[in-house]
Amino acid sequence: MSDENKEYDGIRYRPEKKSPLVFRILFYGLILWAIPFMGYYLFSGWSSYAEFDQIKKAKEARLAVQKEKHEEASPPSANEEIKSTNLIAEGKKEFGERCAACHGADGKGGIGPDLTSKNYKYGRSAPEVTTSIVDGRPGGMPSFKNDLSGDKVQGLVQFVLSL
Repeated sequence: MSDENKEYDGIRYRPEKKSPLVFRILFYGLILWAIPFMGYYLFSGWSSYAEFDQIKKAKEARLAVQKEKHEEASPPSANEEIKSTNLIAEGKKEFGERCAACHGADGKGGIGPDLTSKNYKYGRSAPEVTTSIVDGRPGGMPSFKNDLSGDKVQGLVQFVLSL
């Protein structure tokens, strides 16, 4: 009995001996492309992880050199000390206006944490305190990114670190 006369759900069966030419071209083209791809990327030792590690090590080396230069820097001049004093005074004013409601007028805490302690939850260095002020922290510390200029933020940081 031949399959040519059979119907399945109203569809007449038509046996195909070959797949369409377009599919055969695409299939064999993919195989021809895959062989050099595997040869180069899989067997040549290439690794994106190795490149990433090289870039990361170079960046860490540059940062270490910069850190050493920063540590060897000369002591601050008199102008920088005066500027630091002015920043602390301005920071005290901003603290009274924006921060005292949560951290208390003397920084000993209230709704917010105690700023006179030796350790902070997110760190007590200038960059970490700056990040806390600018970006805020989860659990209640708002972001002041859009409210304060860079000098006012630095003044607040210097004042908070002086507590």
